[in-house]
Amino acid sequence: MTSSSKYILFSLICLFILTLNANAQRRRKPTFFEGTTVGPRAGVNMFFGDLVDKSRTSISFGGVAEKELSKYISGRLQLNVGQMKGEQIPPESEEAYAYFKNFYTELSVGASFKPLNLMFGYYKQRSFNPYIIGQIGIIQYSTKEWYGPASGQTPDELWRQFSKISPIVSAGGGLSYWVNSRLSANVEFIGTLPFTDLLDGHKEWSSGDITYQTDANDFYYTAMVGITFLIDDSKWKNEPKYNRKAYLKTRRQYSNSGGSKSNKKAIKRKRRR
Repeated sequence: MTSSSKYILFSLICLFILTLNANAQRRRKPTFFEGTTVGPRAGVNMFFGDLVDKSRTSISFGGVAEKELSKYISGRLQLNVGQMKGEQIPPESEEAYAYFKNFYTELSVGASFKPLNLMFGYYKQRSFNPYIIGQIGIIQYSTKEWYGPASGQTPDELWRQFSKISPIVSAGGGLSYWVNSRLSANVEFIGTLPFTDLLDGHKEWSSGDITYQTDANDFYYTAMVGITFLIDDSKWKNEPKYNRKAYLKTRRQYSNSGGSKSNKKAIKRKRRR
């Protein structure tokens, strides 16, 4: 065999090996989604600003994506949309002085901390798992404020309107209930402080020649429930003390569901752990 033939043969072998390696890389499961969950949320917001003597509660919707960064801390991305509303009732009147409505979009990033995972060890199948939430973000809002019957102005006349963006900080907590190897149910309660006093459009008001400033910064709470779907299993393993408990729990799930293929795969994963 000539040297050129040997060179061609060697090149073909190298190319074949590289091709096999590339195909193996493509078949390998991507690690980016390990421990990643997504899910919708729905609930109510409760506004605590200047125009909130009545009708402070309205509806919010959203979604949350999380990725486990450690056995007890997850990175978090949250998107909420909804409406806020409220009425201001003067002490000497039963009618509104002013009222408002807004539509908002809130985008936040942060982290959630699961204390039970830290105190008692990592356990994927824990039935109830509380967590603490901390976030920062922005809120975009479009607000309209109208005069009420007690204002002395034409009732329902548009007083002010704004469309702005403001930074926010939020904190709260949640509780996760394990349904099966892919699904969990969640309830969350989060308080949010926006760095603006215009969510209700009411920053100042006048009486005669005197202008009064309202309290700075509005505030609101959001209470939501939802479902979380696990995209890909976490790389973290259960603590050894939970191995049998996890196996029995997933086995009961398999038996109760009639032996679906997805649950059978889940049990096999637990056995390997």
